[in-house]
Amino acid sequence: MTTLSMELLGVILFGLCAGWIVNLLADTVPARRSLHTTWDWPLQRLGLRHGKLGNEETADAGVVPPLRRYLLVWLAAIGLGWLAYIQLGWTAKALLIAFEAWFFLAIAIIDLEHRLVLNRMLLVAAPMVVVANLLLGEATITSILLGAVLGFGLFLVIALLTPGAIGMGDVKLAGVMGLATGLSGILFALFFGIFAGGIAAIAILVRHRFRRGQTMAYAPYLVVGVWFVLFDGVNLLYRYLEHLL
Repeated sequence: MTTLSMELLGVILFGLCAGWIVNLLADTVPARRSLHTTWDWPLQRLGLRHGKLGNEETADAGVVPPLRRYLLVWLAAIGLGWLAYIQLGWTAKALLIAFEAWFFLAIAIIDLEHRLVLNRMLLVAAPMVVVANLLLGEATITSILLGAVLGFGLFLVIALLTPGAIGMGDVKLAGVMGLATGLSGILFALFFGIFAGGIAAIAILVRHRFRRGQTMAYAPYLVVGVWFVLFDGVNLLYRYLEHLL
């Protein structure tokens, strides 16, 4: 096999492992299910393992996600890993970015399915993100903390000014996004997240013919914003606009 083929295979394997973990987090953490009752759900959906999907402990089979969710998460995890690799190769920085992107993928999936941004996930991730960024020299502690304060503060103001529009989970998520992007990136992450959320909100309104009372999970669009910054989308967009002009 060529070097490129080996590297591509490595990215796929890492992505499959990451996707499995993301799926497990989405299956277990919101409902507080035990790991041993859910680890093989994807295999059962694929028909590779026999078992009962749902029981007294895990509730009825209707709570088990469809196969398409598992497949889409795996594809997303592989894609995010590939983006990190093509930017930075097999480096510690690439792994850091990939792990952060995978964590935010789990946040997005859980919010889509349960309308929850879980404190216990954010609290576990926050110090890990800070330590990783400091060890790799990605940002100073001042930039990291100011990014968190700015992200949390801006969304707290929005939440107070527009009651019911966003939840406190989204406010806390904005703070963790600031830890991941630092002061230099949090405004871009929030801008693109809000922009993506606005487009989604318009699409939902049009689809439901502007009926009132429609709701949507907001965290996935914030995740789009932080992905944009993590994968240097700002610089890519600047280069594209510079080329056009």
